[in-house]
Amino acid sequence: MLTKEKLLSQIENEKQAILQRGEDFFLCAELGFSEVKTAKEITNLLDEWGVPYQKEVAVTGVVATLGKGDGYHIAFVADIDALPRKGGLGNIHSCGHSIQTTMALSVIKALLASGIMEQTDCKVSFFFTPGEEYIDFSYREGLIAHGKIEFLSGKQNMIALGCFDGVDCVLSAHANGDVGTKFDVGSTLAGFMAKKAVFVGRAAHSGAAPHLGRNTLHGAILAMNAISFLKDQFDPQRGLRLNPVLTEGGGSVNVIPEETVLETYVRANDNETLFEACRRVDACLELCAKALELQCIITNTAGYLPLKQSAALNQTVKKNMLLFSKPEEIVENPVSGASGDVGDLGFLIPTIQFGFSGIKGRFHDDTFAIADYENCYITSAKVMLGTIYDLLMEKTCRVYPKEFERRKKDYLSTLRRKN
Repeated sequence: MLTKEKLLSQIENEKQAILQRGEDFFLCAELGFSEVKTAKEITNLLDEWGVPYQKEVAVTGVVATLGKGDGYHIAFVADIDALPRKGGLGNIHSCGHSIQTTMALSVIKALLASGIMEQTDCKVSFFFTPGEEYIDFSYREGLIAHGKIEFLSGKQNMIALGCFDGVDCVLSAHANGDVGTKFDVGSTLAGFMAKKAVFVGRAAHSGAAPHLGRNTLHGAILAMNAISFLKDQFDPQRGLRLNPVLTEGGGSVNVIPEETVLETYVRANDNETLFEACRRVDACLELCAKALELQCIITNTAGYLPLKQSAALNQTVKKNMLLFSKPEEIVENPVSGASGDVGDLGFLIPTIQFGFSGIKGRFHDDTFAIADYENCYITSAKVMLGTIYDLLMEKTCRVYPKEFERRKKDYLSTLRRKN
């Protein structure tokens, strides 16, 4: 039987190729559902290695599967999209998704070269998912209008397409901003709902007869104050984040504003908090409008669900982290205000997403860069590969979904209703 040490040595054998691949993907930065070159580079490698795959899944996604057995089905999820640079000067992988893509390909090559899949009755599928970043709405809404996608994120569309049906667990990894440690395990991610509130009032001359108008800017500002007070009523551990902005607010200083638009995300670490906060934000908006005799029209767009990781899977992940790091170099159960559509998968299927350090600069900023190539590209890939080895070889490590069909039905019903 193949040993874990022998399997992990495949990463070391490919080190220079992995580092070059990582650099190539970092420079190939494309926005969500436009990752055409990225997908082509992925499929070129899969063709070269003789790996079967589906392409153009949810527009630009790729799904590849190793193994043919039905004993256990592991999914490795890697995002492939990037973010725009400041000033519209191209794109940049400032959330590190190119590292995920590189890691997935490193694991594929190692599993192939080792021959381990012939020793098991399991499958490992690799999902290269588009459009994780919740941006570029006009383009994505156009894709929806033309029937190319149904939802705004890649994983949401892949779930609806049935790509994850039959998957037993989901593995992923993401760069973090930590310094002085190597990994994090068990992190939360916040769920969020996007809200747009249009305050409708009545225009009037702001100098001669302001009393004849109904000032929508006043209503929006009153609501923003109410929302800011609301945050104090939630325990910080619940991870509530509310940061509303005014996107429209009057066009002339000589006219009482008759329409003002407020937009916000409602973020929280669990579904209960998210739904409660959404209800109470709506109350702030509607009642502040009512107090000033304004109308308030609220539009909700479903974002992502909070990520609740599988504790059992994370025990296996941590065991593999300890092969390459000291206990004090692993941060356990950090609370994050960030969001990701991996949370939607975690609602349906046992899921983990461990974090790895090695980044300098700021996330979602042009200063983002890779500082520790060894930890990002090599050590993290070994942790992931070791975790997969344990799941393939040790049945006691395995976890399974509960009520997947019912949960998926409820999930898609809610998503369609909110949109």
